[in-house]
Amino acid sequence: MNPYQLAVWKLVRQPYRWFLSPEVSDLHNVSRALDQARAEKKGLLLIANHISAWDPLFICAALDAGHLYKMGTVTFLGKRELFDRPWKQWIMSRLGCVNIRERTVLRRVIQGLREGKVFFLFPEGCVSTDGRMGKDLGAVRFLAKHTSLVVLPIRVQGIWGGFRRDWKNIAAGRRRFQVAFGKPVLLKKGDDPSLDAMAMIREVSFAPGGRTQRVPVWAAS
Repeated sequence: MNPYQLAVWKLVRQPYRWFLSPEVSDLHNVSRALDQARAEKKGLLLIANHISAWDPLFICAALDAGHLYKMGTVTFLGKRELFDRPWKQWIMSRLGCVNIRERTVLRRVIQGLREGKVFFLFPEGCVSTDGRMGKDLGAVRFLAKHTSLVVLPIRVQGIWGGFRRDWKNIAAGRRRFQVAFGKPVLLKKGDDPSLDAMAMIREVSFAPGGRTQRVPVWAAS
């Protein structure tokens, strides 16, 4: 796996658990998604709503070491603003982040999904300013149009807008980060205008043990 990703995970995991007291629901669905992707010989796409610039770190810190080694290197699909300075490009490239707006990158992502690789994407494309979920920009629908893939929806809540404004509430434990891993879904190759990645994320439950979820019409059987 990417040594930089592993180093960041080791650096963040303990402070994350101690300082944020995260509530993690249905972590077993990560293993289910990895097993399903392997059984189907498809790539895996992790998708999540975006409430903080720290979301990628916090979500990855919720994973166990076994999940990381089983995933291997995860490629993060980011917006172009993350690459507008040479120093940003240097950091992002080492952490496995690529600019999803580049046409050549999209071709590599599609090919990577066909080869069974793992990717991470925020379908709404930007950080929420109030903690509410935004609209799906269509990236998942575009990828599914060109290749079949397994999707693992992830829902986060509790800490939005960053630490600078709300650090006192976070430090006092009045704001707790919550992350829930939904059931994996196999999307078969094809153009489906009804596919809504944010709807998939909204259906993920924070309840202990999860809940029975309705299978959307665009989910493959």
